[in-house]
Amino acid sequence: MKLDSTVAAVITGGASGLGAATARALAAKGVKVAIFDLQTEKGEAVAAEIGGIFCEVNVTSDESVDAGFEKARAAHGQERILVNCAGTGAAMKTASRSKTDGTIKHYPLDAFNWLIQINLVGTFRCIAKSAAGMMTLDPQNEDGERGAIVNTASVAGEDGQMGQVAYSASKAGVIGMTLPIARDLMSEGIRVNTILPGIF
Repeated sequence: MKLDSTVAAVITGGASGLGAATARALAAKGVKVAIFDLQTEKGEAVAAEIGGIFCEVNVTSDESVDAGFEKARAAHGQERILVNCAGTGAAMKTASRSKTDGTIKHYPLDAFNWLIQINLVGTFRCIAKSAAGMMTLDPQNEDGERGAIVNTASVAGEDGQMGQVAYSASKAGVIGMTLPIARDLMSEGIRVNTILPGIF
């Protein structure tokens, strides 16, 4: 894909870490970047630095994501690029015994669901809504390309460690949905890929 000022991008989790680095890299090519994040101060600072726009977005909320896309598209037009970096982690065993008093507890199901909602469902929510928008675009080149979506899973999605059950499950879900989403969208000229970073 040609990266220049005619292209708009949305980066979820763009206020810090991998998301912020991605936002800076795309902006350096002239791409118009919108950052979706809950970290308002950091997100606004990165957006100001790169000449982009910050949208306070909670990826677990349809209304919040819809409002973010509406704001980003009003400023930059329909995005051709979506990079999903929004995510979180938590370390807790499935069930464990206290070393101090021997009491046994299991992983709180609300905490498990919360992480799945952010890392997996939140990623899919942004993919589905962005892809629907990309389908309104004219193809950009002779290959019929309308857009590109990059998701962030993790090596833990294939090789999770002790205490990573919820995180690994969420990232395995991102890996597992990548191919069917790519197949769903290939006839529309929308590419879908997922990266599996380790610790960095």
